[in-house]
Amino acid sequence: MSGLPEQTAGLKQTVGPRAALASFARKITLASVLVIAVPPFISVNVLASHREIVDANTYPWSSIGKLGAKVDRLGSCTGVVVGSNHFLTAAHCLYNKAAGRFVSAESVHLLLGYAKGEYRVRRLASRYTIPPTFEPTLEPAKIATLHDDWAILYVSEPFPSEVRPLSLASETAPPRRAVKTGGYAAERAHMMTADQHCRVKAISPDRKLIAHDCVVHHGDSGSPLLDADGDDEGLILGLNVTGYSKLVELQDQSRQGGLTVSTVSIMEFLSSPTRSGH
Repeated sequence: MSGLPEQTAGLKQTVGPRAALASFARKITLASVLVIAVPPFISVNVLASHREIVDANTYPWSSIGKLGAKVDRLGSCTGVVVGSNHFLTAAHCLYNKAAGRFVSAESVHLLLGYAKGEYRVRRLASRYTIPPTFEPTLEPAKIATLHDDWAILYVSEPFPSEVRPLSLASETAPPRRAVKTGGYAAERAHMMTADQHCRVKAISPDRKLIAHDCVVHHGDSGSPLLDADGDDEGLILGLNVTGYSKLVELQDQSRQGGLTVSTVSIMEFLSSPTRSGH
C-alpha cells in the first residue's frame, strides 16, 4: 500500500504491444461511460440480487462520498478520500458536456456519510488535477485512453481527523483477485450500495486498466475498486471509470462488469513533474 504521492517515484510504465491491448479490449467489450442517466425501464428491485445497502458511516465506506456540483446536467458521481485534504474521482465527472468544458473546482463538493439527503461531512473543492492527456470528447469504447480518466481534487478545508483516507495499492491486482466496490449507483442514488462478491477478470498489457465483474452502473464513476483478499479492507486497487451500456438491464451487467483505472497508473502520474490543474 502507499500514500500520495511521495512513495511513487520507483514506479515505471510497462507498455505492452498494441495487439495485446486490442486483445484485452475484445475480451471486455464495454460500452458506456458511467454518467447518471436513469433509464426508465430499470427497476430498483433488480439491484438487490447483486448489490446491497451498506452503512456510509462505517469504514471503509465512510471514506467514500457522493460527488456533486452546482452545474446543471453535470450528473452525479462518487469520490473517495485518499488524504487529509484530497480525494479521487473520475475525470469525466468534472466535464460539462453541454458547455463543452470542465467545471470550476469551487462548484464541486463531496458528501461523506450521505444517506437520504443527510450527510456527516461536506467539503468544497478548491482545485483539481487531471492528466493532460485526458480527452473527454473521445468515445469511451477507445479503451487505450481510459487510463487517463481520473482526477484528484483538493478541498478548501481538511477532512475531520476521524475520516480515514484509503490507501492506494502500489501493484496492479492479478486476475481472480477477490474485490469489492461501493458507491452511489443511480438506482439508489440516495443510499450507498456495494457489490462485495466479485473478482478481477483481466488486466491490460500496460497494467493500467483492470477489468472486473462487479456490478457498476450510472453514478458509480469515481468509486473505488477495493481489495477483498488482504488484511486492509480499505486498500484501493483502482477507480471505476466505465461499465456496461445504459441500454442494458442492470441484472445483465454481471456478464461484463466494469473497468477501473489502476492505482499504479494514478501514482505514476502523480510522481511525475507533468500535471494539469484547474
